[in-house]
Amino acid sequence: MSNQHLAPSELRYLLLAVSKEWERAILEHAHTRELTSAQVEILLVLNESGPHSMQDLGQMLLLNRDPFRSVDSLVVKGLVERGSGEDKRKVLWSLTPEGTAAASAIVATDFTLLKSFLSDLPIESTNTLVRLLRELQGNVAPSDVLQERFGAQQTPIADLLSAQSPAEMQKNRSAAVAARLHQIIAMKEAGDAREAYKKYGPLLAQRDIVLTYRAWSTLLDQGGPASDHVLAHISEVITGNAAYLLTDDERVLREVDNRMRAEHALLLAGVTGFGGRGILDAEALQALAELVQKRLDASEKD
Repeated sequence: MSNQHLAPSELRYLLLAVSKEWERAILEHAHTRELTSAQVEILLVLNESGPHSMQDLGQMLLLNRDPFRSVDSLVVKGLVERGSGEDKRKVLWSLTPEGTAAASAIVATDFTLLKSFLSDLPIESTNTLVRLLRELQGNVAPSDVLQERFGAQQTPIADLLSAQSPAEMQKNRSAAVAARLHQIIAMKEAGDAREAYKKYGPLLAQRDIVLTYRAWSTLLDQGGPASDHVLAHISEVITGNAAYLLTDDERVLREVDNRMRAEHALLLAGVTGFGGRGILDAEALQALAELVQKRLDASEKD
């Protein structure tokens, strides 16, 4: 590969030119009611991870500016509304139904532009581009902010570019995903959200799925948005079945639930192995778990 030549101000100009063109296209094609780039990002953050305080919103935006005026303008436009969280002293801001619709339009447009801008690049070049931009961004802002905002949504670039829509790649605020995650943690007696994060976070990191605690909490609170890629790895790490958080097949869900209940009952009874006879199927585990549970109940009565 030949050496590239570069003028002192050229890289800044290249990055700015791409950014400005992308911004122009977003504002033009998403029909975003004359929004500014800062307002677009606020809508996206609130759409991605739910209500935020003004302080937390500022940290997530990477804009190095106070978001108050932008949020206030969005309130006037009917896209954002004021609420309160568990701590009544902290004001939280969230999307109105109109704001959610606007954010969805922006996401769809962003996805179309991404495919348009990168369609002619080889996947290897795109991978290199993303890696270098992340390294460059890490020099100007904490890299964990990127992971906090986007970590749960990431998916292999080839899969992302071959998808037909963002909905094909992720579950957006799925109550079913959140409910199943809570159910798994309860079955596994993994403790509260933070304890479960300490337990499963390192296992996910071994698979290059890096989630901040806040991203993990968002999954537990509202189930996403998270890519199918991330949810499959979380499912496999916690349940042994990659489909658990993604499938609507009641048979698969029942089998996994039964196996986890059986394993939990066996653990309570002090049974930690199966005598080298291999993995028991769901029905066998369930029958054994019921027998163990009956003995546990009988021992408690005695």
